[in-house]
Amino acid sequence: MSPRTRTRDVSVLVLWVLFTLMVGILPLKNFVGHAHWEYITWVPIPTVEDLRSPKYLLDISSDIVGNTLLFVPLGYFLRRVLTSSSPLRCLLIAAGIGGMLSLSIELYQVYCHNRFPSIFDVITNLAGTVLGVYFPLFSRKHASPAPQHLNRTPNPEDRRHTP
Repeated sequence: MSPRTRTRDVSVLVLWVLFTLMVGILPLKNFVGHAHWEYITWVPIPTVEDLRSPKYLLDISSDIVGNTLLFVPLGYFLRRVLTSSSPLRCLLIAAGIGGMLSLSIELYQVYCHNRFPSIFDVITNLAGTVLGVYFPLFSRKHASPAPQHLNRTPNPEDRRHTP
């Protein structure tokens, strides 16, 4: 990876982390400084009534898709930045960073009105990060190899004309 590409990837990664933080904490006027532990959804098990409600199903579906898609770019750019790491190590580092970012956002939401922190959000955010890490791995494995032209002569490394 060229230094220019690496710098661009790190810049996009930092911007995406900032964007993700803003999505998770805005509007700032909701912050009240005292905890609302009673609002945390510790075990996100829907009731039968919930599953019959089209509004609930729409809300939970959009929550799953939104949270997952929000963290896919995080995993993707972490994988691009962590090129010297093995795939397993990259996955663990990305999962750690994605998990900590998600937990930080949810902890902030404990101290906010009109925000409802949930363990389910952390799970879907972590899933999005892992999917983002696997995306470049998947695309590399299944990419078609470049055609090999056997009749070409290789370029010499030294192109100076010597007498």
